[in-house]
Amino acid sequence: MYWVTIAIAPAIALVWFFYAREAYRPERKRLITLLFVSGGATALLALMLNHMVEKYTMLWPGAPELSHRLLFWFLGVGLNEEFAKLLPLLLLLYPRRHFSTPYQGLLGAATVALGFAAVENLFYLERYGTLTLLTRSALTVPAHAFFTIPMGVMMAYSRLAPGVLAKYLWLLGGLATASAFHGLYDVWLSLGGDWLDWMAYLQVVLMGLLALKLMRIKALPATKEPA
Repeated sequence: MYWVTIAIAPAIALVWFFYAREAYRPERKRLITLLFVSGGATALLALMLNHMVEKYTMLWPGAPELSHRLLFWFLGVGLNEEFAKLLPLLLLLYPRRHFSTPYQGLLGAATVALGFAAVENLFYLERYGTLTLLTRSALTVPAHAFFTIPMGVMMAYSRLAPGVLAKYLWLLGGLATASAFHGLYDVWLSLGGDWLDWMAYLQVVLMGLLALKLMRIKALPATKEPA
C-alpha cells in the first residue's frame, strides 16, 4: 500500500499545482476528479490498443527495421495513448458551455494525462519494481502532462473557432502535437545510449517551459459565444 501511494501521489500533486493556479472560471472539483479517474481508465484502453498494434502489424519495439520501431513509438504508442486521452476531454470538457479559456483546456488535459500516468505507474510498479517507479515519478509523470497540455489548449481554440473545419483542424493539430511529443520522448529512451537519455530529459525540461508559457495565455477574444 505504501508504494501504491507513492505511485499515485506525484500525479495528484501535479493536478493540484495546475488546479490551484486557475484564476478564471475555476473548474469544479467534481469535474477535475472525474477527468482524473477517466484518464486512469484510458490507460487501460491505450494498453489494449498498443497490444493490438504489436500483434497485428509489423510495428513493435524489437522490429528488425528501424523505421518500424520508430513508427511503433510514434503511432503505436504516441498516437494511441494521446488519442485515448483525447476521448474523455471530448466527452466531459469540450461540450461544456463555460469551456472558453485556454487554461481550462490546459487544466483538463493535464488532469486526464496525470490520471493516465498514475495508473501506468501502477503497471510499472508491479512489473519493474520500486526503482523504476521512483524514476518514472520524477520524470515520466510530469512528461505525460506536458505531452497533452498543448492538445488541451488547442481544444479551447477549437471550441471558439468560427467554422466546423477550423474546429476539426484545431483538434487534429492538438492531437498531432501531443502524439509527436510523446513519440519523440519514447524514441530517445528506446534507442539507448546515455546521450539519448539526456535528450529525453532535455525534452521534458523544454516541454515544461512550454507548459509554463501556455499557462500565461489569458481568456480568448470574445469573437463568438460558444453554443
